[in-house]
Amino acid sequence: MAATTGKAQCILCGKERSAVRCEGCLQFYCYTHLADHRQELNKQFDEIEVNRDQFRDTLTQQTTNLEKHTSIQQIDQWKDDSIKKIEQIAEECKRLLLQHTNELITQLEVNLNKLTEELRHIRQEDDFNEIDLKQFHERLRQLAKELDQSPNISIQQDSASPINKISVVVESFSKCARSEPIETDGEKSFFCFD
Repeated sequence: MAATTGKAQCILCGKERSAVRCEGCLQFYCYTHLADHRQELNKQFDEIEVNRDQFRDTLTQQTTNLEKHTSIQQIDQWKDDSIKKIEQIAEECKRLLLQHTNELITQLEVNLNKLTEELRHIRQEDDFNEIDLKQFHERLRQLAKELDQSPNISIQQDSASPINKISVVVESFSKCARSEPIETDGEKSFFCFD
């Protein structure tokens, strides 16, 4: 506050007296009411400090409870849902693989039992030659090959994943009427003015 002396009308009491002009509000105050005006300014300043302290508390709470932030919870939920989908798909794939493998083994057992019966029959009859032995040997080799190779089983990965993609989109920090860029350590931030 800068003072100018002279007769002027006090904004609070309306009397023409020696007064001081407040450079902040540009109003005139008599010496009696100048202290009241200053007391009102101090009260407003105190309120600003209280609001600042409350904001500091809120900011501290936000900082200490980052894991409880709604966006963090959304990411955790996405992770849990994705893991469930992966587990379901993996279980289904294993079930299909086991089913197919069991069918293959069952078919191989049927073919092996047929071969075993034929071998037993020919042995009992004692009626075989080199051609028969060669055929039996080839059939046994073919059964072993089918067991080892399992030609119609393969694992494929599809790039079009059944799991929804997640991303974080960060919009501008603050929307304000005027802003000026501030560069710090090569990064550009914006300071807002209202």
